[in-house]
Amino acid sequence: MITILAAISCSSGNSGTPASGIRISSPSTAGITADSKAADLRARLDTLLGEHVMVIAKESLAAAANRADEYKGYATLLTINASDLSDVMSSAFGTSATTRFAQIWAEQNNYFVDYTVGIVSHNAAKSNGAASGLVNGFVPKFAQYMSSMTSIPLDPITQLATEQVLETKAIIDDQAALNNAKMFADLRRAYAQASRIGDVLAPAITRKFPDKFPGDPANKAVDFRVSLDALLEEHSYLATMTTSATAAGRNPEQAAALTALAGNADALGTLFSKVFGSAIGTRFDQVWNARDAELVVYASNASAANRQAASDGLSRDFVSQFTSLVRDSVDITEAAIGYPVRGQLTDLIKVIDEQRSKAAAQLAADDHTAASATYPISDAIAGAAAAKLPAKFGG
Repeated sequence: MITILAAISCSSGNSGTPASGIRISSPSTAGITADSKAADLRARLDTLLGEHVMVIAKESLAAAANRADEYKGYATLLTINASDLSDVMSSAFGTSATTRFAQIWAEQNNYFVDYTVGIVSHNAAKSNGAASGLVNGFVPKFAQYMSSMTSIPLDPITQLATEQVLETKAIIDDQAALNNAKMFADLRRAYAQASRIGDVLAPAITRKFPDKFPGDPANKAVDFRVSLDALLEEHSYLATMTTSATAAGRNPEQAAALTALAGNADALGTLFSKVFGSAIGTRFDQVWNARDAELVVYASNASAANRQAASDGLSRDFVSQFTSLVRDSVDITEAAIGYPVRGQLTDLIKVIDEQRSKAAAQLAADDHTAASATYPISDAIAGAAAAKLPAKFGG
């Protein structure tokens, strides 16, 4: 990975954001902000690329379990994700050049679908052909396209894309092998890898098109924003995987999902501690762990009274405690943070209700809505943090 970063850095003459996941920030300047068009580009790329991994995991999991309606929903969501990514590329490269990106990305998605179908149906010819297509077809086309459009050297972007494809493919293999623990570990690994690709692409695009994307995509405030964006999006998707397993009584899957959810919560707590101090980090851990526990109770076959108590605890106690925690950390109004927190929780509860009632028709779309509703939360916190703690972010 160090070789990749060195190659990208040498090619640009400037230090970009590394593919390793360790954020390297710009020199300290006055007026550091998490909000700029360059920052928006990086945040959007990271969350869409991360969502791509999550949707493939959920789609293939539904296919392996023969949940047909759920599979159709996530297949549709995969197409929506591709369209959203194309919109981002179009904002940088223009409509004509983006047509080629859309074709390349669609090939990748088709290969992943074919690989899933081949694995589930024990059709080795189909799965092997799709695996070859991913590595020998999609990867070189994607790398060549990005290299030509952004001036990133071909070798490092090829390596990043290859790693992403293989790590995502591993999720499907784990599902077929019924290895829940490995599947969730590989899911988190592939999700993190997706952000590394976005972190390399965004600075390269902003250098190429500074008029379209003014600002710094790699200062410490933006690092905090995109890290929080990614972790909260990941939490939403992992939470609904946990509640899906809980509602259906798939106990081994639930146990593995809970471990992944706890890992995500730990990463969030570490991030809050790093920025706001250990006392706030400890409070975050307490509030967030209680939230996750209540979500599981609400999704379970517990008594109606216990489920209602969990619902009340989420809508009343969690919202109040988390809002208070954020307001003790940064200068922000109760409405500015409380409204998006309450809205995201409402969206998440809707997904759980659909899981419990086996209403699969809208499940994927509502899952996407709940995950997307995390972005205003993280963006509000990051913006307020940069304003209140300029020294923390290099200002």
